[in-house]
Amino acid sequence: MADDDRHARADLTATASGATQAEIANMDFFELLRQLEGKGARFGRSGGAGSEPARLAQQPRQSFAAGDVAQLGPGRGGKPEVTVHVLGLIGPEGPMPLHLTRWIIARQSSRWFAGAESGGATADTSFLDFINMLQHRMMALYWRAWADSRAAVQLAHGDGGQVIAMLRALAGTGLPGGRSRDRQIDDAQMRHATSLAHEVRGPDRLTSLLQSVLDVPVRLIEFVGVWLEIPERLQTRLGVQHAGLGTGAMVGSRRFDRQSRAEIRLGPLTRRQFDAFADAPSSRARLRDALIFAQGRDMDFDLRLVLAAEEVPKARLGQSRLGLTSWIDPRPGRPAADLCYRRINAGTEGAGPTGEGAWA
Repeated sequence: MADDDRHARADLTATASGATQAEIANMDFFELLRQLEGKGARFGRSGGAGSEPARLAQQPRQSFAAGDVAQLGPGRGGKPEVTVHVLGLIGPEGPMPLHLTRWIIARQSSRWFAGAESGGATADTSFLDFINMLQHRMMALYWRAWADSRAAVQLAHGDGGQVIAMLRALAGTGLPGGRSRDRQIDDAQMRHATSLAHEVRGPDRLTSLLQSVLDVPVRLIEFVGVWLEIPERLQTRLGVQHAGLGTGAMVGSRRFDRQSRAEIRLGPLTRRQFDAFADAPSSRARLRDALIFAQGRDMDFDLRLVLAAEEVPKARLGQSRLGLTSWIDPRPGRPAADLCYRRINAGTEGAGPTGEGAWA
């Protein structure tokens, strides 16, 4: 059996041999329970001792413990039983009077039952069993409190525990309605939770998030100039509306603006990556969802695909697609960066007069 890093581990659920017991005796109590817990049922959260990974018990003793774990062996119901020296009610460190520990040890080492001389039971463990029934829950909750405060332990489970909950809160996706249905976007939000917590929406934050989501080089071009059409009802008409000089008057039906648009460049891309973004709307939809999450809809973003220079093909009849992967005379040594999708985050991608992909 091995852990997630493929390092060999002892089979803790099997009947312990002498060598295994020697290894177990040197283990830390928390590490032993962590390995027993694995990715299945959890101590302190499984609804009872019968549904937890192992039974927890204490070995009575009068001397101070040299280690945490006494032994690991088969228990009731086919589950292992962990017997510990520490964290119990009895013994030198326990809260119960020491004479009760001596009394338990005495009953374990005496013949109490009729017929013991003929090979019957030779010990009375009823009081110890009663104590172990109570302190199993105490030990399990003690372990649970320790595990819930360790990020590495929580992340070993599928849901990630409170660590993931805190990261989601930082990233702004703490409520179920704020989470992305795309696993890649959701994972990227967790990795960049600290940067997403900042109120300033800087370019570095956006490019690092998109690189995590898309797994390709990302570059952001700011202040992209664009002509904005002015609705007719807002256009200047002398003597009628918006005609105040220096306050609302504007010549023409459109204005040039550099504040409301930026461009995202992906690449240099391999041919396979280029085709994935050019052919699959789902890839561009993933980018759009990540953009809307990170930047909202306050700005428009164009998407430009940059094909690496060594990947640019020559136009061949029957093998090239007009407007996407056809270059009549590609320039050697220069990447192809002329395929641009307008307003990728507005939900109106390619809706302009230039068709799906605008060449610029």
